[in-house]
Amino acid sequence: MQNRHLNMHGFSLIELTIAIVIIGILITLSMQSMDVAISNARQTGTEREMEMLAEAITGNPSLTTEGIRSDFGYFGDIGAFPPNLDALKSNPGSYSTWNGPYIHDQFTEDANGFKLDEWGKAYSYTGGVTITSNGGPTTITKKIADATSDYLNNTLNGNIVDQDNNVPGAKYFDSVLLVMTIPDGTGGVTTASTFPDSAGAFTLTSLPAGTHPLDIIFVPNVDTIHRFVTILPRHRSSKTYAFTSSYFDTSSGGVTGSGSIVYVNGTASVSGSDCNKIKFKITNTSGGPITLTGMTPSWPSPTAFYEEIKYNNEKIFKQENPLASNGSLATFTAPQTINAGETVTLRIDDFEALSSGGADVNMTNVNITVTFSDGSVITFNSGSC
Repeated sequence: MQNRHLNMHGFSLIELTIAIVIIGILITLSMQSMDVAISNARQTGTEREMEMLAEAITGNPSLTTEGIRSDFGYFGDIGAFPPNLDALKSNPGSYSTWNGPYIHDQFTEDANGFKLDEWGKAYSYTGGVTITSNGGPTTITKKIADATSDYLNNTLNGNIVDQDNNVPGAKYFDSVLLVMTIPDGTGGVTTASTFPDSAGAFTLTSLPAGTHPLDIIFVPNVDTIHRFVTILPRHRSSKTYAFTSSYFDTSSGGVTGSGSIVYVNGTASVSGSDCNKIKFKITNTSGGPITLTGMTPSWPSPTAFYEEIKYNNEKIFKQENPLASNGSLATFTAPQTINAGETVTLRIDDFEALSSGGADVNMTNVNITVTFSDGSVITFNSGSC
């Protein structure tokens, strides 16, 4: 017994110290790992919440009805970005078009929770296109759009025809009124309106993103085409709207213009890798041949200069240094004769930004007027590329 007691002993002070140090190191490593995990979880939660706030502001693009986007959030109802995040939950000024709350139900138990990131710090948002979280170790930014103009300034192009696919022409173009009702950005509504040109082409500009009612009215008969049109961010599209009655003059047989040279309806198109060439067809509706020595193309926008004109793929005009300008006469290298009833193809090529050249200019959906040397005038929309 005495010998057994002599052989038994406890841990030495050095051994205990080493054990305590090891345990401390393990606890420190564990705490650091836990801190990283907590920080990552907070960042993920914040990013998810910022995504939901962005969808509350401009809608969820994946929500569609019959394949068309149907959700535009606060912006779609008001026509402007909210002044702050509170406007997503409570009407910011007795707005009649406000249809909130736009935030998800999970935020309703905490009146201010939707405005705080996972670190408990308020998001930075003052009505722009970004939401910022500064609560974590690094700044987190959620971009709602590249620019406010993506949602505020959009364009709808289209064409108006009657039941027989005839365009209004010079006689009826000012008898067709287009009116789109849009939110005015301050809780009310306003309208954007226009008339088509004689070829039936129209353009409505400065449209906010959202789904808006469009009325196309043939004023003499008060006949109205009523449609809901979805305007997407960066919107530029073209669609044909047809009345169900034969209202327009059909004497030109589906062509439009003033004079004997008329535009063949629906033949305009834009081509080229940069969409900088315009092609269209014209017809001689007189009873005899017409000889053309030149033509003057013009358009309201964009700023552009062109280099060539082709007649049935034959080059009949070329000008460089400077290029031909908007509204200037292009004199053909040789007179061109169009026989009675003949249809020919014209192409205006190489639209560029400067008279000395420069970048190619996209001429999609541009309203074109061409005055020919015989006095005939045609108007048409260049169409899509």
